[in-house]
Amino acid sequence: MFYSILFTTQEQHRAPRQTETPACFKDLNLDQIFTPILESKKKFELESFFYTALHDPEIIIYRQNVMRELEDDKLCALFTEFSKTVYDLGQYMNKIRSSLNSKDIWHNNYLTRGQMLDCADRYCRAISALSDGLSKLTLYSAGLRNFAEYLSAYCASEGYTELHSHVKRLRDKLSTVEYCMLIKNGTIRVRKYERQADHSKQILAIFDKFRQGNVKDYRHELPEEPHATHVEAAVLDMVAELYKDIFAVLNDFCSKYFHFEDETILRFSREIQFYLSWLDYIRPLRGAGLPFNYPKLCNTAEHLYNLDMYDLALAATAQEKIVTNNFELNAPEHIIVVTGPNQGGKTTFARAFGQVHFLASLGLCVPGREAALYMFDDIFTHFGREEDLSTLNGKLADDLVRLHELLSKSTSRSVIIINEIFASTTLSDALSLGGHMMDAISTLEVPALVVTFLDELASYGSNTVSMMSTVKEENPSQRTYKIIRKPPDGLAYAMYIAGEHGLTYEKLSRRLGR
Repeated sequence: MFYSILFTTQEQHRAPRQTETPACFKDLNLDQIFTPILESKKKFELESFFYTALHDPEIIIYRQNVMRELEDDKLCALFTEFSKTVYDLGQYMNKIRSSLNSKDIWHNNYLTRGQMLDCADRYCRAISALSDGLSKLTLYSAGLRNFAEYLSAYCASEGYTELHSHVKRLRDKLSTVEYCMLIKNGTIRVRKYERQADHSKQILAIFDKFRQGNVKDYRHELPEEPHATHVEAAVLDMVAELYKDIFAVLNDFCSKYFHFEDETILRFSREIQFYLSWLDYIRPLRGAGLPFNYPKLCNTAEHLYNLDMYDLALAATAQEKIVTNNFELNAPEHIIVVTGPNQGGKTTFARAFGQVHFLASLGLCVPGREAALYMFDDIFTHFGREEDLSTLNGKLADDLVRLHELLSKSTSRSVIIINEIFASTTLSDALSLGGHMMDAISTLEVPALVVTFLDELASYGSNTVSMMSTVKEENPSQRTYKIIRKPPDGLAYAMYIAGEHGLTYEKLSRRLGR
């Protein structure tokens, strides 16, 4: 039986999920990707779904198939409307139930009971609208197909059909309630409507002669605030005394259908937002021509790749054209070492490598045209940080402490990303420490990416792939931001950059000589 649109079984759904931001998010800029999504869908509380990487390929493929099907605009719009309506009703019904359980007549009154009937009516209409919409479609993903079957069975169930008919009957009865109010000196009296004259038409007719035709309406509508709900409730109490039988039926309805919502459908209305919010986020990027794909999932690192990969956080905010890059690892290769001139896109490439792996673990489509990515147990990152004065450690000591912690936590199922380590020590020491680091990563045999200024690490062994950030041949001071597979050339192009900014020895001497 269907239970969740995010998990294939009830047991998987009940497994503990991460509620705090994962440690790798800041280094990989995943926080910049997910924060706007979570803020825009704050009421749905989706954090644990976006923070918890999955390690079961069955669940990931289940999600991929659902998301792929939701890319259909009509289907997406159908679920978007349903999700918002039903989830909001569920939240509002929690407040209504709290009021109806209260002994305070300020909250527990016929006004609140009428609001419950309204919620039940809107709930039934939303269920019927979705059921009718889905009945005209052919669904292919297991998740959406199973939900549609569950919804169809629910609509045919005795409990729902009774609720639906009960709502309609009660609505019809309440529509027969007619009453008059006499308001005088702050006192309200209520009595049944007995065909008294309706003076509203006469009043409108009197003032009609002052009309000068259709003119622009300059009146400003003010939002209606519920400051007089106690008055409305008191009036309804008096009306209920006049129509005791009908309001007794309303009381019975509220008692019988105190929890009329279906828990599985409420759960669906929240969880479907995981997919809808992601599709909302990437829609403008796709519109700009950037590719997304549903990657293959690999339990080994024998053949990993991503074609036209890019940094999603950068793409979401960039004003200029995004440069895409490829990577490919074929056994025994499992370590990518990226070298090249500064400001050439090496760190961006490293972040993109981590991003696509984490996004793939959630069952989301990832940046790139085609990909095969690793099924990891955790992603460990080591990016540059400011010195922590509270530890009294220098930059090198801090690097070593963090690297030791990273390697001690890593397993043969991890992904490791290291960016510009050992930049604070001498070249000989950096080479020695870098060699030990590469030894440890090689022993783990995990997919890893190392950004470094140490060209020697790029030729560490047969398990290492050398990639370089490149520059324009005609103007080496300009970066292409393309990271290609090639041996390091040892060039930093510092003189070209100095020349661009007028900082060569000759230009400085000329200026200072003046």
